[in-house]
Amino acid sequence: MALTVAQAWHELDTARYKSEFYHMWYVGHHAGLEHPKTLETMDDFHRSPTVMQTRRWLLEGTRRRQSLRTITRAKPALFTPFEAAILVLGEETGDLEHCLRLLAGYFAAEHRLMTWLKKKMTYPVFNLVAASFIAPFPLLFFGHTTAYLLAVSGWLGLIALLGGGLLLAAAKWFQQRPKYVRGRLMRALTVGVEGGLPLGRAIELAVAAAANPAVRAHVGRFSHEELSGQPLSKTFAGCPYVDRPMVAAMEIADKTGNYSDTLKRLAELYEGAEHRN
Repeated sequence: MALTVAQAWHELDTARYKSEFYHMWYVGHHAGLEHPKTLETMDDFHRSPTVMQTRRWLLEGTRRRQSLRTITRAKPALFTPFEAAILVLGEETGDLEHCLRLLAGYFAAEHRLMTWLKKKMTYPVFNLVAASFIAPFPLLFFGHTTAYLLAVSGWLGLIALLGGGLLLAAAKWFQQRPKYVRGRLMRALTVGVEGGLPLGRAIELAVAAAANPAVRAHVGRFSHEELSGQPLSKTFAGCPYVDRPMVAAMEIADKTGNYSDTLKRLAELYEGAEHRN
């Protein structure tokens, strides 16, 4: 189903509401509340259909005492692979509180990127709307007022109905710029490692979160066993979008075994670069 401009604009805020959702869940869990109690008393997130459905699905599942693995597998469209893996890991290791906090931070960082992208796209959207008034101006100049108003209304209606797809396509194009791919990859790797995922699994999910075909193709050459056993720097050496400073930092992490701190610094470096440029 095609999205209107307004719907697409709100869709870009999904990460914001997911961050709020996981923060609320974290607070409830920290207070010792059971999952159904926390989920039923928090905001219903009507401003974000995706998060609203996620909350309702989790509430139904936890009321039936289902595991998070069962709940997330039954409706995979509501959870990214990375998100689902962190939830399941938290439940199975007994450290769900920590994982909920990690997810809140992960989506907060994703929202900062989307906010920056929305600012960048405001100008072209404004120009598109302005063109709807300017392009048919000759009709008004020659006295065809009714035809002018009909033309303007038609263009504005077309933008409202079909512009959502163009807006989301532009957002996806922005997200494939190297600095954004690096930022997502490092952030997801950091959360995966801090959450306690085995390195091989953390790499696979981080590549999924990076959502870049070139990175996926490069890492896809290795088996799961190779990803788990070989140095991180070897996995990403020569990988498109992964520059030499990133590989050098990974080499240090491989030697020291301190993946968490090294990857976190890399994530902060590239996320900062997103907003400085």
